[in-house]
Amino acid sequence: VTDRIATIQRRRQQMKRIFLGGVLGGLVLFVWSAIAHIPPIGTAGERIVASAKEPVVLQAIGESMTERAIYMLPGLDSRRPLTAEKKQTWASRFERGPAAVVAFSPRPADRAWAGSPFATFFIVEFLGAVAAGFLGAVIAVSLSGAFGLWPRALVIAAVGLIATIDVDVSYWNWYGFPTSYLFAQFFDHVVGWFLAGLVLARVCRPLKA
Repeated sequence: VTDRIATIQRRRQQMKRIFLGGVLGGLVLFVWSAIAHIPPIGTAGERIVASAKEPVVLQAIGESMTERAIYMLPGLDSRRPLTAEKKQTWASRFERGPAAVVAFSPRPADRAWAGSPFATFFIVEFLGAVAAGFLGAVIAVSLSGAFGLWPRALVIAAVGLIATIDVDVSYWNWYGFPTSYLFAQFFDHVVGWFLAGLVLARVCRPLKA
């Protein structure tokens, strides 16, 4: 009975550490994300169309694209049978360029369920950061007690590294996202998860046997 009570107490302590670590780690990720969206990190790789040409470009886009979707230029209609010749023609056009990936929205304000795109972004970013914080807390509390502070923080930072490789490197390779944008994403995610890892390594230390 004594052993069972001790086990229950250990589990409660562990859950408290996970909860506290999740909240604190999430707050660190959220604050860092806000900082990382400030130039120059947040605008790495971004460019604007010359003001004199912007109305012409927007008019052409509005006339050619009708619904909220991601448009590939040059396009390849996968809904129709694709012959080897069509695929080769498209590949040649794509490699020759120019090429673009356009995330088009005819009325951006209509998709903001929280009243405005900025409010929606704030809520989604905050909830995502806290959820990520809980994930990091579970990982941190599961690490061996033989790991010191810095190794534990580096293990958590690896989450940001792997996520960037999985998502942003793919965008860089297939869709031609700028290299400066890719480096900024590496910096954003790895540093953010490392900072959260420092907090989690302190809060979510394994319980002593």
